[in-house]
Amino acid sequence: MKTMKTMMKLAAMVLMLQMLCGCWDVKDIEKLSFARGLAIDETDDHQYKLTYQNLLPQSEDSQASGKPEFVNVTSYGKTILEAVSDVSIKDPPIYSDHLKVILLGEKLMRNQNIDQVFNHFIRDDELRRSSYLMAARGKAGDVFTKGSPKQQQTMPSEKLIELTNNSGYNGKIMMPLRIGRASIYCQNGYSFLIQAISNQKGKAKYDGAGIIKSGSNKLVGFLSANEIQTLTWVMGTIQGGVMPTTDKGHPITFEIKKSKSKIKPAIENGKPVFQISVKTKGILTEDQNPNENSFRKSYLHRIENIFEKKLERDVKKVMDKLQHEYKSDPIFLSDYIRIQHPEYWHKVKGHWDDIFSDADFKYDISFKIVNFGTVGQ
Repeated sequence: MKTMKTMMKLAAMVLMLQMLCGCWDVKDIEKLSFARGLAIDETDDHQYKLTYQNLLPQSEDSQASGKPEFVNVTSYGKTILEAVSDVSIKDPPIYSDHLKVILLGEKLMRNQNIDQVFNHFIRDDELRRSSYLMAARGKAGDVFTKGSPKQQQTMPSEKLIELTNNSGYNGKIMMPLRIGRASIYCQNGYSFLIQAISNQKGKAKYDGAGIIKSGSNKLVGFLSANEIQTLTWVMGTIQGGVMPTTDKGHPITFEIKKSKSKIKPAIENGKPVFQISVKTKGILTEDQNPNENSFRKSYLHRIENIFEKKLERDVKKVMDKLQHEYKSDPIFLSDYIRIQHPEYWHKVKGHWDDIFSDADFKYDISFKIVNFGTVGQ
């Protein structure tokens, strides 16, 4: 009996020792580099250039002295993993659990399949698939490294994250794309858009979007911020923003408060036809016409018609660019065909870009001014 009790105590002690081994994978925090942003470029000799933006420990003294809160670490390699491993030769190993932004350079995206470029990061169980993926106009590393010392005290990668949260104030900012979602698009043969960033006088600035073409998964071109606002209007994802135009040479501006869109596909004479309806409500926030009279319904109807024609012209222009210049469907119109016309989709899914380039569009656009402020003749 005594022997049995001793054995039970020993077994309990062994179990307790196993539970105390919960920190087997502990990492010394003082020996780690916490990466927040990563810029990837292709060099002239076809290597990968990685620019990590790593947090620096901060104290009250360092903040008072204006010490930068980050440091940029650059490495090179023939593969992504080789470049990542190269960091440990001169700096502490990179800890990517807190990596928030991956910025791809323009040359890299034009020359290489981006799905293969970020293949390592999808496979790496340390990296979160919720990290943002963005496209740089020019070199990605310049967005992280160019600028005066004063400007560089603020972490550019953090600024990029902040920009993605401003879509409610400006319709030119599209919804952010996460690396996990981008991988799904590539694997399933979709064209798609990536938020574009440019370096302007040392500051990172949102600058439209890059178009990644299905199949090759390469960059084929960029759309401007104004063109992105037009597309978000069509897709029904616009949350805010303004539309400026003129009335008899005088500036007028419409502020978006609420907008709905509906896309109805049909097959006519063997090709797709998309009926796009957009209904927008908002405020007449500016009218510099000296003869304006917003209290008259007929006047407001005329102004609404001006904005309707302006948006229709903009939509036709950007759709023509997607169809005939880039021959890509980055706004997923193919899904409407796939869902509502599955038999037709089965015939064309292997060459949808060619079919999309020949599709027809019909538009029904309406604006409603629900408020014009406190000015009226």
